[in-house]
Amino acid sequence: MLVGLARDAQLFNFDSDWLWMPSCKTSICRRACLVFYQNPTSPGEEDLFTVFNVNSNYLSFKREWLSKLKKVVVLQLGRWQSSPTHHIEVDDEGLFLKGIGAQHYLSFKYLSLRGISGITRIPSCIFNIISLEILDLRACHNLETLPSDISSLRKLTHLDISECYLLEGMPKGIGKLSSLQVLKGFLIANLKNTPSRLGDLAKLKKLRRLSIYIGTEAVMHDKEFETLKEISSLRRLKISWAVVSPELRGKIAHQCMDFSSLPDLEKLDLQGIPLRKVPPWLNPKELKNLKKLYIRGGELDSLQHAGEETVTECKWRVEILRLKYLSNMKIELPKVEDQFPHLLYLEKVKCHEKDIFWSKSQGQKLSNC
Repeated sequence: MLVGLARDAQLFNFDSDWLWMPSCKTSICRRACLVFYQNPTSPGEEDLFTVFNVNSNYLSFKREWLSKLKKVVVLQLGRWQSSPTHHIEVDDEGLFLKGIGAQHYLSFKYLSLRGISGITRIPSCIFNIISLEILDLRACHNLETLPSDISSLRKLTHLDISECYLLEGMPKGIGKLSSLQVLKGFLIANLKNTPSRLGDLAKLKKLRRLSIYIGTEAVMHDKEFETLKEISSLRRLKISWAVVSPELRGKIAHQCMDFSSLPDLEKLDLQGIPLRKVPPWLNPKELKNLKKLYIRGGELDSLQHAGEETVTECKWRVEILRLKYLSNMKIELPKVEDQFPHLLYLEKVKCHEKDIFWSKSQGQKLSNC
């Protein structure tokens, strides 16, 4: 029924060769799909609203074709599937992207290149599409360079540059993106390659979700993390640390101690934390409204603050606790039950003791697991 309604409304054209599969033909509708090894070539590109990559693994575009998309609103060239095994390649290191920026767009709002291999740099013309609201560059594993200035994208609400592990640094002007609500993959590298720092994010009054990646060459200003408290709208925060040498680990660990209170934070995700002892800021007194706490990988060996009675008197309001790949982590379930009285779900995987999957809905006491 869904396919029938979509066909009747001319939402998509459906190919008779592939049952229930949208087609790349653009002659009767204004939305084209990239299917298998087909690329849209039919007349009518000038009127297309959407180009959506359904399952094409290899993109071979001519700049001339992309430059005809004068009315496009959504350009989903990357993968929509959550699995990283869905691989997409391009044959020209992403040079075709210059065709996207060749036109003056009035309604172009969404561009996704997620998971496309072979793109080494994003041309500056992409950052000049001032109508863009969502830019998804996640998991472009060959991406090394972004344009130097992103401040033109004033309407941008979502920017995802996470899992781009070859990226050298951040562009300047992120602090001017006043509409930004979601920023994933903010890279802290050396000072030369990162003109945008955490302090610039304090200007983003609408920012709700933020993920930070601290690279192997990270250099941080003193008390740089303390500026996060100025983002009053922030509700979800993720911090990931790269694997570093023992020489750098102590320096980065010291920088991690300077963290500000975020009382309105609802979700905190820490990956690869280089500290062995729980930092002072990771306590229920500083994180009063935290509902979800995820800690994956790293050196942490406990959630207990040694000798701090003022901390242990305050109870966590966390409802979901996930602890994964913490080989040093030792937890006593009775203490967890006492310190997390609102806990609904606990997941402990590949830690020091046995794996635990506990849900309050099962009716079993956590201390009996």
